[in-house]
Amino acid sequence: MCGIAGIFDPDINPTKDEVYPMVEIIKHRGPDADGYFMKDQIGMGMRRLAIIDLKTGNQPISNEDNTVTVVFNGEIYNYLELRKQLIDLGYKFKTNTDTEVLLHMYSEYDLDMLSYLNGMFAFAIWNNETKTLFVARDRMGIKPLYYARIGRRILFASELKCLLTCSALDRSLDMDAISDYLRLGYVPRQETPFQAVRKLLPGHFLIADKHQFQIKEWWNLEEIHRSGAFQPTQEYESETVNLFDSSVEFRMRSDVPVASFLSGGLDSSLISVTASKLSPIKLQTYNVRFADALFDESSYATTVAEQANTDHHQITVSAGDALEKLPLLVWHMDEPIADSAIIPNFLVSQFAANQVKVCLSGLGGDELFGGYSRYIDKPLGPYRRFFSKFPWLIRTILPLLKITHPRHANRLAPLSGPGEVWRNYLNQIQLFDSDMLRKMNIKEMGQTEKIIKDLWFSYPGEDDIGRRQFIDQQTYLPDQILALTDRMSMAVSLEVRVPFLDHRLLGSITNLPEFEKQTQNGDFKIWLKKILGHRVPPEILERRKWGFDAPVLNWIEFPKIKEVITHLPKQLSNIMDSKYIESLIQNKTNPRYHNLVWSLLMLAVWQKVYKFDDPPDLTLHELFC
Repeated sequence: MCGIAGIFDPDINPTKDEVYPMVEIIKHRGPDADGYFMKDQIGMGMRRLAIIDLKTGNQPISNEDNTVTVVFNGEIYNYLELRKQLIDLGYKFKTNTDTEVLLHMYSEYDLDMLSYLNGMFAFAIWNNETKTLFVARDRMGIKPLYYARIGRRILFASELKCLLTCSALDRSLDMDAISDYLRLGYVPRQETPFQAVRKLLPGHFLIADKHQFQIKEWWNLEEIHRSGAFQPTQEYESETVNLFDSSVEFRMRSDVPVASFLSGGLDSSLISVTASKLSPIKLQTYNVRFADALFDESSYATTVAEQANTDHHQITVSAGDALEKLPLLVWHMDEPIADSAIIPNFLVSQFAANQVKVCLSGLGGDELFGGYSRYIDKPLGPYRRFFSKFPWLIRTILPLLKITHPRHANRLAPLSGPGEVWRNYLNQIQLFDSDMLRKMNIKEMGQTEKIIKDLWFSYPGEDDIGRRQFIDQQTYLPDQILALTDRMSMAVSLEVRVPFLDHRLLGSITNLPEFEKQTQNGDFKIWLKKILGHRVPPEILERRKWGFDAPVLNWIEFPKIKEVITHLPKQLSNIMDSKYIESLIQNKTNPRYHNLVWSLLMLAVWQKVYKFDDPPDLTLHELFC
């Protein structure tokens, strides 16, 4: 596990003086070692967090004749099996790392190597014979990879801030991306807040030499969904359980102890209980609770820990102290993100990192097994129920309604015909709608509508829950949940592994029928409870669902936070209308008030801190007041 960065330039050879700042700014990702490779058109570097082969695993690593060199962030969980295959083929190893496995897999299979890998990864391979750069990202986007082009020069890195160290990079804001952030609470897909920087999408690779620059897809979620829904059998149930256990077992591979986050929810409980049985030593589990939480689930975590016989650690924190860390956390995030879970994620990671280097997480269970209420359409209100019977009427009045009452138009549009049904989901997940963006005086409307619509109609299945999961698995999961987990854990040099996102398990359960996922009355993750629920205490199955979130409802009302919020209109006036922002933060009757204000606060903090070359040693109050 580490952070990587590099420059490819077919015209002007990059220097170490250019690469060094890119690598040094992410030293938090790898405090154990650093390394550089400079050769003609390529310059690459890395910071290492030593997990596998502690003594000889430093990077970059080159093959025997120095024709191929790699820098690698992540873990290849099936590296032992691949290593054996390569030895049988005649390859010799000088280390015991999964990194060297990547080298020889490339030599043997070229770009087809990717299909053999089970892991989370972002790596760059330089082929010195063909003078070709090959950069790839894992299937689900667990590990990040940013890139930018300046003429024919290509910059790539694990974090966006690496690229910002280059003075020649255009820092112009991408207002479409800012609009998408306001819509969704995160910047989706390949977009970033900067016009010149993009994310390499999950399941994609980049190829560059002096003649070409290409980005291609090597893995596609759509293919997994093509098999269609089916009726699960007892044999299938056993297969899924075995895949889950295998996934956890793979992620226990490490030359340092592996621990587990344990919130007390179903997903983290299943991971922790299973890992405890597989661990050669007593499993360490970690939990954080807020002293002023609206709901305290720590007792559930304690119950699971006692049953699983783990060495359980819990810390209680003050929300006020946590909020003061926002400038630091947002700096580490690279992009604005409106999920208050960044705070508990950072705190539990910081807590665990005092003792361990690796933790398992239950991330992905909701997106795979049906864990969100938004996957089921809410009942129609009276006026929507009436209009749903007359779609022709909606189509007639919709153009006028978009001008006179755009919010009503937004709500009624899904009822106007099958071509607009995707708006049902958009209406459920968006924070600010297009009408609100216009009132903010933002001219760019972003790509959110196109992204959601395209994914909605590209889903090859028939069930609505699966369709919404399909969208989340390519947007919300990689761009918000996995992104914040990677940044908050790596900010304190902690590796987080996610067993639910093993592609074998994903392929097995993706096409479950709707009734095995969740029901209208709020019964979630039916299949997961059916096949694995017996492993956890009964109260874990019966408890209400509560996300790993923070009590924003309370936080917004803290005196210091309220004072900061009063500064938002001025802080955001460079990109939006301050009078409208003023009206938003004063209208507490809006049922989404707290989420809207929180998203504006996080955007304002991001605007302040992204320019810092080092982690800001400022409280939130000092930043604004």
